[in-house]
Amino acid sequence: MAEFFHGAKSRQVPTRLVPSASVSAAICMAFGCAPIHRLSPEAQNKAMPGSIILAYTNAEAGEQLGIDSAADNVKWDLSIVAFTQFNLYNFGPVLFVNLFNPKTHFKPISGEELKFTGSVGYFTAKLKNGDVITFTSINNFTEGTDFTVNKITGVISVIADSALEAKIQETDHAPILADYTCAAPEMVTANDCIGGYDVATGISTGLELVEQAFPRFSLIPGSLVSARFGEDVTVAAIMAAKTQNINGVFNCVAFADISTDAVKLYSEAPAYKNAKSLISENLLLCWPKALFGEREIPLSVHVAGLVAQVDDANGGTPFASPSNKAVQMQAAMAGEKETTLTLPQANYLNANGITTAFNFNGWRLWGNRTAAYPGNTDPKDSFLANRRMLAWYGNRLVLTYFQNVDSPINNRLIQTIVNSEQMFLNSLVASGALTGGRIEFLQDDNSILDVMDGMIKFRVFLGFASPAEHIEFILEYDPAYLEALFA
Repeated sequence: MAEFFHGAKSRQVPTRLVPSASVSAAICMAFGCAPIHRLSPEAQNKAMPGSIILAYTNAEAGEQLGIDSAADNVKWDLSIVAFTQFNLYNFGPVLFVNLFNPKTHFKPISGEELKFTGSVGYFTAKLKNGDVITFTSINNFTEGTDFTVNKITGVISVIADSALEAKIQETDHAPILADYTCAAPEMVTANDCIGGYDVATGISTGLELVEQAFPRFSLIPGSLVSARFGEDVTVAAIMAAKTQNINGVFNCVAFADISTDAVKLYSEAPAYKNAKSLISENLLLCWPKALFGEREIPLSVHVAGLVAQVDDANGGTPFASPSNKAVQMQAAMAGEKETTLTLPQANYLNANGITTAFNFNGWRLWGNRTAAYPGNTDPKDSFLANRRMLAWYGNRLVLTYFQNVDSPINNRLIQTIVNSEQMFLNSLVASGALTGGRIEFLQDDNSILDVMDGMIKFRVFLGFASPAEHIEFILEYDPAYLEALFA
């Protein structure tokens, strides 16, 4: 029996339309090495393998990962990713996964002679570019009392009035020798990038951390990339596999490279691709590398930045291809040599599902097809733009309607979903992101037993705006126009 009430009151009911969730398809999740030994012990612990670092700017990346994107060389490949994303394409955030552990990836150096000019010391032989982790000793002098060390440059600054200062001021002092450890990111392997789950510690590392991006940051990776290990065929294949069913519901794509050490001629790339079974529809495969200044940057890393730039120009909807867009590079490198492709040569790579770059009034990314092509010609699988659009749209569906899970199955629920989604599909069509779209709740898809068991299905039909990969003009001579001579 209803409670007796005398008067006027109000109550709220759910809105009949559900606003769409905001999802970015351009968030790059990058796996590689960062010089975290440069950080304070507390910051270093937060960036150890098993962590994910979210950064929107170079400054944030520097504070959390120790990188100096303007100065670091390619051995610190997460610095290269930061430089490409933040400097060349001006996009953030990036999810960084560091694989370098300064507690295990180091080399001990003994008895290296130091040279001093005034109060500044430097290494003479074994360590030219710094990256000192710890000093075991400099003769009997003490760090912090007699000297300080810049862990990026390796420069030693002598502290005034210290015993070391007195020593180097002696005219014929004995050699000052250093024992220390230096960072060795070259010890990090492809297996570290693949990662796994440690039962003893409960920590996931490497590519296993793809599953942790959404629980930790409420962000879905749009692409997976590794500047150093993306050319390893096993890593590339596993990256492609990790793009699907993230957290059981999300999807993305992977960008990888064909090794320019293994393939130095464009004509050899398709055979290498097929021999290594790099044929996934969730993988964009690139060749060769791109030179920017003195940096050789994998083309896959440029693609991660370029798709973000293109998406941003289209309101965040990833329906447009990055192909034929400007790449920030000055030369294409295959091994130690520059390579210049003609249009037919670039098209040969495209015809075999390989994306490249060539100079046509400026360097351009060239290629629309995923690595599944030409074996798989289904437009939803073979065009990168369509794969990204499907992943983005599916992820948005999950985030938008997750709030409706466990609601009563009735006409209100069904109409709320159908009406809300049809309005969103109409907006995509109006913006040119789709050529058409509709959502239906069909009886054939929803048996009485399924509905009784709490399961309902909606069928969504999408018309993709595939890239105009082939534009042809047919020229014909029409002699009828000669009659104008007699007018």
